[in-house]
Amino acid sequence: MSAAIADVLKGDLLGQEDSEKAVHVANYMKTSALRFLGIQIPQIRKTARKHIRGLAVDELPQIIDLLWKEEVFDFRLAAIEIMEKYSAKGDKSVALQMISDMIDDVDTWALTDPLCIICLGTLLIRDWSIQESIASWWKSENIWRRRATVVPYLHLSKKGFHKAEYTDWILRAMKPHLSDKEFFVGKAVGWVLRELSKREPEIVRGFIEENRVAMTKLALREGSKKL
Repeated sequence: MSAAIADVLKGDLLGQEDSEKAVHVANYMKTSALRFLGIQIPQIRKTARKHIRGLAVDELPQIIDLLWKEEVFDFRLAAIEIMEKYSAKGDKSVALQMISDMIDDVDTWALTDPLCIICLGTLLIRDWSIQESIASWWKSENIWRRRATVVPYLHLSKKGFHKAEYTDWILRAMKPHLSDKEFFVGKAVGWVLRELSKREPEIVRGFIEENRVAMTKLALREGSKKL
């Protein structure tokens, strides 16, 4: 049944292909070698949700896998939309392993971020011990895996999700990456610090002052924008 649903979902998305927009998206996503269908992101999400409505949570992993194995950006974004539901309600260990495997395949921030901000961020809120697994990725040669150790904490920094007890966890998670010169990692560190500074300005200001020497110019500039 899951395979049939995945096939119908893919067919639905293929029927929405916009070749003109696909060219523009491909030019923008310069790091990615995937095929692009040019479908608007809200429409991809709406389509994915429509096809999994009413399914049991344990049916979702196979659908996610079947969508993800296709080298089509829009299919993979649909897989991430479904992964969001599984991260919130499915088996936590299975979800973490699936996300880790998916990170090995990504070649653009446009998949890393939705996969890791919400999906990994949701898992962290459900079970903080998952942080240990995520932290172990910080020395990876894969820049997207390193970015994946940072961006889940954006979810924990946002209004509506942030709690005071998260602040120390977030800042400790940023420390190993403060001097990372990779653009996509430094940008992510600054992004998290900037978002957290909206909730905890004095704490973030103190953290930046304490670690200023270690921080890249990019992380420092981006992280200080709201202070």
